[in-house]
This record gives sequence, structure tokens and C-alpha cells, in this order.
Amino acid sequence: MIPALVGLALAGDVYINGVRADVLPVMSMEQVTVRFDAQGNIWIDAPTYRVSVVVGGSAPPASPTAAPAPPVPASPPAPAARPPGAVPAATWWLVTEDNDSTGHDVELVINGVSVRHVRSGEAQVILDVGPWLVRGPNTVTLQAAAGVYGGGALVVYVGKGSDAGGTVRMDAPDVRFTRRAVDLGSGATRTFTVTVP
Repeated sequence: MIPALVGLALAGDVYINGVRADVLPVMSMEQVTVRFDAQGNIWIDAPTYRVSVVVGGSAPPASPTAAPAPPVPASPPAPAARPPGAVPAATWWLVTEDNDSTGHDVELVINGVSVRHVRSGEAQVILDVGPWLVRGPNTVTLQAAAGVYGGGALVVYVGKGSDAGGTVRMDAPDVRFTRRAVDLGSGATRTFTVTVP
């Protein structure tokens, strides 16, 4: 099913769980939602699969996770093309760390655009956020929805990083947003200024 969809995406890109998938092996995936946007991009929401970023060479096939994660609201499409002087691809990232948390829903908003929701229990999110950034100061807002929280912490990082064989390395994240069970169900919003040179 996926290879057939790739052929349809001549005008756009293919994204699996918000990660751009330039090269896909022959494979099949179950329990996925496929969406098409106005720019011709294909968005595949596959909550039971983990997707890694790999630079240079073919990406390994997505592998099932141990437990299915809840569905994730769709990421908006990235701008169709990066204008001259735009933030280079694969240099600024959103990365999540979920320590068996429950009940959290955190929305990432960059420069007024809702980019991604991160939820407890979903597979780790690794997303190139460069398409939503501009050179100079950027406003990055993380808003946690009120709820009943449990388990360990959910941490959202945003910052400059590099891909090292499918693992994004971020030495000093510009943004670190942590939600814990002790937050007692209150929502929270934090806004950061991230400057891209």
C-alpha cells in the first residue's frame, strides 16, 4: 500500500508520524490513517510504528512498538518549498522523551502555527521543525492541556541538533518543557524565544 501512495506524491512529500520519509522500502503497515493535503503531501499517521530519521542511505523499515499509542492529531503540512536563506533541513528538531507518563497532551506552536500535539504513550516523536522557523528570533510556545496525569515525566525538547545514524543528537536544547504527574491536572503554557542564526 505505501509504495503505491509514494507514486501519487509526485507533487509533495510523504510523512510518517510527522517525519518526512524521502526513501521508503517495500513494506506494508496496518492500522494507519492516510491523509492528503492541498500541497500534494501524504501524511501517514501510524501510531503503532516508530519512525527514525536517517541521513544518507535508505531508512530502515518502521518497526512496531510494544504497545499501541493513542491517535495523534495531524501535523500541519510544512511549507511546500524552503525559500532562499531558509533554515536548512535536518538542523532544528522537536524530540520527545516519555517516561511512562499518562494523560498529557502538549501542543507545540511555532511562530503562531500549531505544529504538533505530543501525547503520553505515543512513540517517540522526532520531527524536523526547520520548515516552521525563520532566521532570527522565533516564538516557540508549548501548551499543556488540563487533564489527569500519572506515571513519569513527559519531556519535550526543541533545539539545534544533528542526525547521527538515525539518532538525533541535541547537546543543548533551546527549549525543555517537562510535565509530571505532580502538576495536578493543571494546564500550563510556556513561551520561549529561539534565535536561529
